[in-house]
Amino acid sequence: MDWKEVLRRRLATPNTGPNKKKSEQELKDEEMDLFTKYYSEWKGGRKNTNEFYKTIPRFYYRLPAEDEVLLQKLREESRAVFLQRKSRELLDNEELQAIFHSKSLC
Repeated sequence: MDWKEVLRRRLATPNTGPNKKKSEQELKDEEMDLFTKYYSEWKGGRKNTNEFYKTIPRFYYRLPAEDEVLLQKLREESRAVFLQRKSRELLDNEELQAIFHSKSLC
């Protein structure tokens, strides 16, 4: 028997597919139910242990969309100010040369 014929016969018999899919779906549903149960127990048990978690500040904000022009401009301006502040903290060439020469004399 050729493999093409075996494949055709396998595809022609739909009785084995849905029964197996149904049991897989039932297993997935049962797994999801157990996961939800255990997760809610775990989350509920640790929820009241520390009040500090409620005061953690938000540190991630989504990027503004293309139609939010004001938020984009605010982001650009704050980034420019941040980069200017960081560049002022850097040493310029004269300061680097002075450090280099003072280290080489030692």
